[in-house]
Amino acid sequence: MIKVVMVDDEVDLCMIVKDNLEAAGSFMVVTHNKPETAEEIIKRENPDVILLDIVMPGRSGSDIIRSLKADPATKKIPIIVVSGKGEMVFNKKKGEFQWIPHSKLVQTRGDLPDVKGAEALAEAYGVADYVSKPFSTELLIQVIQDVAARGRKSSAPGDEGSEQLI
Repeated sequence: MIKVVMVDDEVDLCMIVKDNLEAAGSFMVVTHNKPETAEEIIKRENPDVILLDIVMPGRSGSDIIRSLKADPATKKIPIIVVSGKGEMVFNKKKGEFQWIPHSKLVQTRGDLPDVKGAEALAEAYGVADYVSKPFSTELLIQVIQDVAARGRKSSAPGDEGSEQLI
């Protein structure tokens, strides 16, 4: 069982993600919609993985990342940024999905460098991975399992998810 805490101001998205992940059978999901108290929930829940939005009212995900990474109690919990600041596209040459930040808004907002892929963006934020909204349940499950496996240094069992976009 992989324990996930999702911090996102979109209540409906949190409920959809929770329902879909828990229906897959190997996830326990706690959602939280108030970025101001994210660290408190994360410390209390001690998850295997954190799903974190970047653009939220009151407090940015970037600020939460800095705070979590500075705290010895939370700095090793893998974080997956889940944001609408780009899009997942299928790269036919590589046969895989990639995050492409092609819009001017994505390339110029805040301190974010102009990077060209999910891995580079995750590295820029100092997190384990980056998933762009909208995403499929199958993709999210795969990313969470990969990140949790890296965090635990062991493999997580494969799950089949639906192709429903979230």
